[in-house]
Amino acid sequence: MVMGFNTDIKHEGVMFHIQTEPRKDAAIETTVYLQGAVIHKLLGTFEDLLASSDDPGDEKVRRRLEDQHRQVIARIRAGEIKPSAHPTGPA
Repeated sequence: MVMGFNTDIKHEGVMFHIQTEPRKDAAIETTVYLQGAVIHKLLGTFEDLLASSDDPGDEKVRRRLEDQHRQVIARIRAGEIKPSAHPTGPA
């Protein structure tokens, strides 16, 4: 069973919480929170790993989750994901 990733990072004085987890429908969901409010979501998939003739194995799925998690962290550090003027409220 593959577990997800949780990371807190501070960028330009703002603390972000990033959570990436696998879903039962072979989706990968990464959510960025700011003070409990969702400010960004990214959906990926590992369906292609399940459809291949090779056994996907937990390690391949875990790597896919980690890659997506790291991509979102990089986007925050690059300033591509930032707080909106009006957060949507606690998730």
